[in-house]
This record gives sequence, C-alpha cells and structure tokens, in this order.
Amino acid sequence: MTMKKAYDPAFLEKKWQQFWEENDVKPKATKGKFYILDMFPYPSGDGLHVGHVENFTATDILARYKRFQGYDVLRPMGWDAFGLPAENFAIKTGVHPSEKTLESIQNFKRQIKSVGLSYDWEREINTSDPEYYRWTQWLFLFLYKNGLAYKKKASVNWCPKDQTVLANEQVVDGLCDRCGSEVIQKDLEQWFFKITDFVEDQKDSEGEEISGLLGGLEQIDWPSSTKLAQKNWIGRSEGAEVVFYVADTEEEIRVFTTRLDTIFGCTYAVLSPEHPLIRSQKEKIENLSEVEEYLEQAKKKSDLERTDLAKEKTGVEIRGLEAAHPFTGKRLPVYVADYVLGNYGTGAVMGVPAHDERDFFFAKKYGLPIVPVIEECAVTEGDRDDAYRPDEKVEKRKNVAVCVYDPKTESYLAISWKGFDMKGVVTGGIDDGESIEESARREILEETGYKNLHFLGSPEMKKHTKFFHRGKKVNRHAEWSFALFELVNGEREEMSAEDAAQHEVVWVKKAEARNFFTVAEAKWAIGLFEEESDRPMVEEGILTHSQSFDGLMSGEAREKMAAWLETEGVGEKKVNYRLRDWLISRQRYWGAPIPIIYCDACGTLPVPESDLPVKLPTDVDFRPTGESPLVRSESFHTVKCPGCGGPARRESDTMDTFVCSSWYYLRFADPKNANAFASEEALRKFLPVDFYMGGAEHTVLHLLYARFFTKALRKFGYLYFDEPFRVLRHQGMIIAGDGRKMSKSLGNVVNPDEMTEEFGADSLRLYEMFMGPLDEMKAWNTASIVGLRRFLEKVWKLSGRVGDAPLAKEKEAILHKTIKKVSDDIEELKYNTAISALMILTNELEKEEGIARDAYESLLILLSPFAPHIAEELWEMAGHKGSIFLSSWPEYDETKIKDETVMIVVQVNGKVRDRFEAAADAPEAELKETALASERIRQAIAEKEVKKVIVVPGKLVSIVIA
Repeated sequence: MTMKKAYDPAFLEKKWQQFWEENDVKPKATKGKFYILDMFPYPSGDGLHVGHVENFTATDILARYKRFQGYDVLRPMGWDAFGLPAENFAIKTGVHPSEKTLESIQNFKRQIKSVGLSYDWEREINTSDPEYYRWTQWLFLFLYKNGLAYKKKASVNWCPKDQTVLANEQVVDGLCDRCGSEVIQKDLEQWFFKITDFVEDQKDSEGEEISGLLGGLEQIDWPSSTKLAQKNWIGRSEGAEVVFYVADTEEEIRVFTTRLDTIFGCTYAVLSPEHPLIRSQKEKIENLSEVEEYLEQAKKKSDLERTDLAKEKTGVEIRGLEAAHPFTGKRLPVYVADYVLGNYGTGAVMGVPAHDERDFFFAKKYGLPIVPVIEECAVTEGDRDDAYRPDEKVEKRKNVAVCVYDPKTESYLAISWKGFDMKGVVTGGIDDGESIEESARREILEETGYKNLHFLGSPEMKKHTKFFHRGKKVNRHAEWSFALFELVNGEREEMSAEDAAQHEVVWVKKAEARNFFTVAEAKWAIGLFEEESDRPMVEEGILTHSQSFDGLMSGEAREKMAAWLETEGVGEKKVNYRLRDWLISRQRYWGAPIPIIYCDACGTLPVPESDLPVKLPTDVDFRPTGESPLVRSESFHTVKCPGCGGPARRESDTMDTFVCSSWYYLRFADPKNANAFASEEALRKFLPVDFYMGGAEHTVLHLLYARFFTKALRKFGYLYFDEPFRVLRHQGMIIAGDGRKMSKSLGNVVNPDEMTEEFGADSLRLYEMFMGPLDEMKAWNTASIVGLRRFLEKVWKLSGRVGDAPLAKEKEAILHKTIKKVSDDIEELKYNTAISALMILTNELEKEEGIARDAYESLLILLSPFAPHIAEELWEMAGHKGSIFLSSWPEYDETKIKDETVMIVVQVNGKVRDRFEAAADAPEAELKETALASERIRQAIAEKEVKKVIVVPGKLVSIVIA
C-alpha cells in the first residue's frame, strides 16, 4: 500500500466528523447494555475547557472499546442549564437566560463534536426545557405526597451578593462557593427534602430491603476517598441523649453525647444561640442585654465559621439559669456559645473540659472547673501471648512509675532489661502503708543505686495497663501512680548482683527518649514530667470519681449509664447524624418553579399533575431584591386555587439546580417520553449507570442527592435498584503550566479550539490522556502536544510500507503483548501507559522494511478509541469500505506473549549482586545452581555460611548468608 498524501488533521477530522453525523457507526450489540455517563456540564458562555476534554475523552475511549466488545453502549449528553451565571448575565445585559443558555449549548455541541466525541445526540436533554423540568416538578410532587418534602422556617445560609439561600454544602470556608461573598444567617420559610429519612437501611413498599445512604456505600465501586467523604458528611454518631433539668423549673436541656462515660466530669452546659430556652426563660436571665448582644453577633457568622476548630471559642454565661446534673443533682452554670449549632443534635452540649479539647480551652478561658473522670488505660491486644484475656482471672496491683531527670545532662534515668527487648523507667509495687514518694525512693535505690534525689511531686491522676502475665497465667491490671524527681548528684550504692544480672541502668537523652522507651508507663512518666498533662485526656479508659461506675472501662460504663438514664426517665440511647435535610428553595428566577399553590381558604396545595409543567414567566424583573423575582410577575404569581377555585398564589421560589441534576441519569433512558420520567421498560433496560465520571467536588452535593432520589423512588416502587452509579471515577484537575488553577482572571485558560486548530483533535485527545494517571492533577504544557502529533505522523507514514509479508516472530510477541496491554489498560483507565505501549509497537513496526498488514491493521484498531479520526482515514486508505468501528477488536494469543527467556536477579542479603538470562520455564534447581556458580556471587559469599537460598521462578534468586 502506497501513501498518497501528507497527514492533514484539519481536513480529515472534519471529513470523519461529518461521516459520523450522517452514518450509524455503532456495531450490532452481541452482549448486554453498558451505560457510560459523564457528569453533564453547565453550558457556560466560556465554552468547553481542557478539563471537559479530559473527562469526555476518557469516557469516549471506554465507550468505543465497549462497543468493540459487543456491548449495547448508552452514552448520552445533556445540559445542566439552570443556574446563577445565566441569570446574573441577564441582570447585566438584559439578555434572557434562555437565549444565552441556548447560544452556549450550540457552542458546546460544536466544540464537543470537533474533538470527535461519540455521543448519542438523539437523547440530548436540557434541564431548562419545560419538557424536562415538568418531570423535575413531578418528582417534587412525588416527594411531597409521600411526606418527603416539607416547608418550615429555618435559619439559612444567605448570600447577600447573589441574594439567595445556599445549602450547607454550597458554603466553603464561610463563603459562597459561587461568588465568594461572606455568607450570613437569615430566618426564612424554606422547602426541604427529607434526605435524612434514607440514611439507614429500610424496606420498600413490597418489604424488600433498600440500602441506606451509609449501607449502600459498601455496594458500589467508588474511590475510597469519595465514600469516606460521604460517610463523614452523613456523620453517624452513636451515643445518648441526656436530660439536664433547669434548676427550679420544669424546663429541660437535652444534650446528645457520644461520651456518656465522661458525664461525671461535666462542669457546665452550653446552649446554641438559637436554643428556645433562651427566649422562654428571658425573664430569669440577669444579664439579658449581654446575652442578646452576643446573639446578634452570632447571627453574622456562618455555621462553618462558628465551628471552625482553629478559631478561639467565645461565649457568655447566662446568669440566672443553672442546670442540674442528672446523676449528682449538682447545679452547673449555663453558657450560650456560637460553636454550638441550633440545627445539629439538640442545640445544646455538656461541657467536659478534662476530656474534650474544645471544652478544655473554653473552660480555661472562662475559669471553669476541670474534673478528670477517665484514667488512661493501655490494654495489650492482638495476636500476642501476653494479650489481655477478658475471660481470665484478673489480679490488680498498685504500682509506681518513676521519672528521674538529670538537668545537667538533660537525660532520663532508664532501665534496659537483659534477655528481651523491654526498656522503661524504674517501676515497682506500692507496699501497704507506703506513700508514693517512699515507694519510689525505695525502688530507685534497689534498681539503680541512686540516693540523692529531689522530689518534684506526684500527679493526682493515675493510669492503667492491662496484660496477660505469661508466667503466672493470669491477667494483670496495674494501676500506675507517678513520681517525678530531679537528680541532685551521681552518688549511688552498688546494685545487688541479682538486679545487675537482670537489667542495665542507662541515661537517655531527652530528645531520644520517645523512641527509646518501649512500655506505656515510661512514656506516660516522661510525658507528665514535660507537663503534657496540661491538655485533655480524650481517649477512652477507666472511670474514676464516677460513683458506682468507678473502675469500669469506658465502653461498659456507657452501657450501664444509658440503662440508668432510661430507668430514671432522664435519657436514652440515641443515634445522631451530621447530615441535615436538603434545603432546596432558591430566591432566584432561573430554576424550576416549585409546583405549590397557596390559598387562604384551602392552605397549601400541590399543583395538579395535569397542569405541569409550571412554566417560568417572561414578564420578570431579574434584579435581586432578597425575594424571588417570580413574586413580581403577575402572570405567574396570581392563580386560581385548584381546590376551591378562589384566588390563590403560586410558590415564588425556584428549586436548587441540584434537584434537576439529581435525576437526569434516569431521563436519558427515555428522554422523549411524555407520560412518565421514563418507562419501566427503558429503566430496566439501561439502569443503573455502569460507569460514571466527573469531578470529586460533587461528592457531598450531586452524588449524595442522586443517591437520595434513587432510594426514594425505589422505596415507592418506581425503581428496582438501590444505587444509581455502579462504578464512579474522578478525573484529576488540569492546572496551568505555572501551577495555578486555570482562570479567566489570571489569563491562563487553555482553549481547546486553539489546540485542535493548531495540532488536531486526535493530538489533543492523546496529549490529555498521556499527561499522567487519569485521576491525578496535571500541569498543562502546550509544547508537549508536539510529541503526540509526531507520533501520529509516524503512524501515518507506516501506511506506505504495508504489505503481505508475515510478521517476524519477535515482532509478533510485541504485537500480542500490546493487544493485551492496551485492552487491560483501557479497562483500568490507564490510558497513559496504553498510549506508551502503542508508541513502542509503532517504533518496532517502523524498523521493518515491509509491515505485515494484519499487524498494521491491529495497530489502527488499538489506536482508534484514542485517535478516532486518523484511525478511520488510515483504515479507509487500507482498502476498507466501512468504518473502523464496525470491525473487530484484535485478540491476543497467550502462547505468543510468553517470553522464551527472562532476566533473573540474584541478591545477597537483599542487595543485587548479579543478573543472568535463563529460560522462562527453567526449574528452581537450575536457577539456584546457576546463581551459586556465578563468579560475582562466589566472591560475595566467600568464606560465609549460606543459611538459605530462596528461588522465585522466572524472577529472582535470593541468598541469605551469616
């Protein structure tokens, strides 16, 4: 075959894009469905960016490969078209959002087609099309009728610039994630979806199990970081709700705590600024003006600002109110503090400063008592013969651990036991009638001989260790007291022969002590000396100063305390969640209208389904005023009541744009259905989505909301699956060459139109896939595209040397390895290494005088998902009439990818000393003999005892010498 022309991507890419538009190039499916979906884009006026190209090319490669495999691939595209940018543009220019949106969509489509992306455009959807948002409104009514949509007054995140409400997920570091303005709190009547109803597993209308938002995470193949982020956002906490009565009243302060075991250390209670008790007990508050001033300040802060761990906590004592401790009856001061949120838990917390960092710093600031009630306990666990055995007898002993510090050498006195690896401080039992200081001095003298010491003191708190004594066959529970000394001088008595035989006395530099000591009591002792006790003990342990619960481990204590609370009627076990119901009201125009009508006579009524869609009006003033622009549209706002026929008004808020994107994957299955959001037949044929790709920034927004919609529809019989997206992957962000995020304001945005014009779409596709691992962040470098363009030119030139000569045997092995490598890498999204393998194969074929036709055509098919235009052109030049995508994916022969010889590495004590070539199937004995016969190895092991020779066939011989 002779090459007729030079590689001209500008010409051939337009040619094949037109061909694909006019012809069906999907092969006949021989397998089941495979639904591949990109997170559909917002059609911004800026057009497609290189991040879109990365995402869409990655899924295009997979889609084309799956079609080659015989799957019935569904790969649609649509537009997440509602949102603030189009409305803000309308405010500035007067151009209606629908006009700007349609203009942007046309530009996006042009750009997508120019990159050669294979979408099913017959299924295109647009969320701002009334025929789409009709079903968004239907879904709202579905939730409303099933008790999953409700309206209530709530303190909400308010963006003063965009003049609209934001969901918690849309507030980042106290700022609006859209415009960057500081978010404030505002009380408004708002619509919510009850996403919290679907946290835990439940049953559908037929009694079938539905996995919850937490349990369902175990069923899906998503990045572990994404699943963990959703789990943390949901924030399930098991604990107890406890009632603190307000002294001298019948009023209650209910607090939720996961650490009921610490309740005897509670020295104060804290209310959120929103807590109703502050209003109901107003007359009793002695410093009301101070409290009200604090409440006003709190209103100016977002929830994220208020709970920022890095910020100093503030509060005001509510003088005149006291809380009664539920176990002791002791009266505790009550504070109001903005770090407690009214919409989380009960809106009140108990302050336990000895065992909680936030409470600790708050107590320090306001001079509140700090009462330790948990003593640290180190329990030996795991697969060890000294692991604590809960079912065995326990012997309890009172011990002392002694920290002796030499200020002259800045060293600690240590004991290093002979015969086994145990390094600690001086320890011993406390005899009856002995003080801690007396027993400590006795043990120091006996074990080390040192006499002259200055006693610094003994901290009140004790610590514990639990282990199984191997010799005595009994559990030991050691209760540790601590004695702190400074060395006065080095005078010492001679140690007994018995002690000298058992251990060595050493001094350890202060800087090295942490790594030197191997036992918990030694690390505790030096920690106390270094005043690490001036912090809360937040770990679990053994209870003290807790009345009848003293001596219990934290877990057991929580169970018994919860039972006591329930018996006394002052508390109960409870599960709490960080997740709040989804606030969906927005005071903007460009969104789906909420299908609700208000009538003075009939109340709140849903719009009849026959009246859907409730369309957006055109007689609207877009300028933001703090209420929805729809209020100012007479044609929209005024309506007849569907119940009594009297005058009524429509709901003027629109829905959060995430509502539209929370179900679009369902509509793609049946986008032209006028009778349902999708038919049961279409849903059963295509759903759930098999592969989903998009940005990790949607983890706690779209991805969580889509799962909620799926589970709600499943519960009431509309769907038969629990999870919308079986497999999810995130693409890494492409940043500018200077390491900064691409931004119009920085002038570092790369326009894909310019790249395709200069280098061609195939070069752009290859470059973005070759930049590095798909899920990692990558820096753009336009100069690097040249290398991919040269690679395509090299493939182009091969066409002139194709003939009927057979492929050389060694080249045949490379071909079959490449087929396997590219196939495996596409499945695993390792596109950069797949392209590298194609480059290697191309280089090998280039060395041949005549290139075997079957090898060349296999190369073209392997290349086609990555660079479809050039593959089509070269396929046609090779004499084929139809599209390359109607051909068959090449298969590799296992027998031809096995190497006849392999390189064996020889190690001596872990270091590589030699290598030799051997038959791939050489037996272990032969490999061992060859390795030991090597001159280099003989020198390396000369006069040494060979203890072991480990052979890994086909790879390694490892020699261990004494």
